[in-house]
Amino acid sequence: MEEIYFSFDNIKTLGWVGLGVAFAAAMWLLFFYRRRVSLIAKAARKSGADTEAEPTAWPGVSVLIYSNGNLEGLEKLLGHLASQDYPGKMEAVVVNDGTSGDMADVVTRFGLQHPEMDVYYTHVPDGARNLSRKKLCLSLAVKAARHDYVMITSADCVPASDRWLSLMMRPLTQGRDVALGFSNIEGLTGAMDRYDEVATATTWLTAALKGHPYRGCGFNLAYRKQLFFDVKGFARTLTLHYGDDDLFINQITNDTNTAVVLDVDALMTARFDRPAVAFRELRLRHCFTGRLLKGGRGARWFFRISNIFMWVWVAGTVLGLVMTLPNALPGCFLLALLPALWIPLVMAWRRTGAALGVKLGATLLPFEMLFRWVRTCLWGIWSGLPSRKNHTWRN
Repeated sequence: MEEIYFSFDNIKTLGWVGLGVAFAAAMWLLFFYRRRVSLIAKAARKSGADTEAEPTAWPGVSVLIYSNGNLEGLEKLLGHLASQDYPGKMEAVVVNDGTSGDMADVVTRFGLQHPEMDVYYTHVPDGARNLSRKKLCLSLAVKAARHDYVMITSADCVPASDRWLSLMMRPLTQGRDVALGFSNIEGLTGAMDRYDEVATATTWLTAALKGHPYRGCGFNLAYRKQLFFDVKGFARTLTLHYGDDDLFINQITNDTNTAVVLDVDALMTARFDRPAVAFRELRLRHCFTGRLLKGGRGARWFFRISNIFMWVWVAGTVLGLVMTLPNALPGCFLLALLPALWIPLVMAWRRTGAALGVKLGATLLPFEMLFRWVRTCLWGIWSGLPSRKNHTWRN
């Protein structure tokens, strides 16, 4: 048996190749990938420390609430709206997907309890077919809105604070036309689900932070109402059930008219009876419509390439260890590189998750980073299967 020794001599060529590959991959991940991931936490800290003067004039805003029969959620959301510290005029437009006397009663009762706030109710009849019901609901709500700016959310959501609306509207007082916010899903227990939620959001949010917006979150989104009419609403995607938050935002955003709002007080939290099922449905919808998005390819490819570099690091490390034995010096270098690489990456993802209101466990994060591509491929396959859930004409 060969004795273990420490030396720079007698290292085979393949050993040097493994060392070089592992080191180069680690440098990419530390200096490019980690910095990109950290953009969200950095933007959230900057937003929280914002010392800019308050706007002198706040525009009127119509908060459009899409509901699918969630009475309890609607009552809670309306209560949060009534407590919002918004200096300008505000109204709420509730549109229900289906006919519900109980839903109308909730809105009427709220209006009587809060006469200082204008609140309106409408619905899409149960018999409406061959159209995207959600898009029809939102179209009715936008047309019913009396103010120049609309804030889109859902009866399943709860704002993080009474400053939510003013924080989301602030960029629109400074000349922007679109404000992109984020909503996490409460109650996700699967570690990979939580990481997938944060990683997906990180892709499109960092693209928007770098001036290349291409999609948004339909639970937390504000824009100038005229933009809706400029692109004829959802006319381009009427044959699809979904796309109201990504394909539509893809049409109306550009590098100058869009702001990202990541203050912790501006977050939304979506509450579902079955969080994992809801997450799966939303993820499949966005995978399907994501094929039709213009832009965003640079951001998506950056994270794909970074995942490849993770596996390149693994391959280089294994090659370096195997081809340099019994020389233990290269192995010590590679083992030292292990915490030097993964601890900063884990810390970056945990800070990003915290900024988005999602707690990520440290122990499994390296494995989630390495193997998320498997989940992403499965999403892509499942979302591409023929389904009447995607196309209105399949009803």
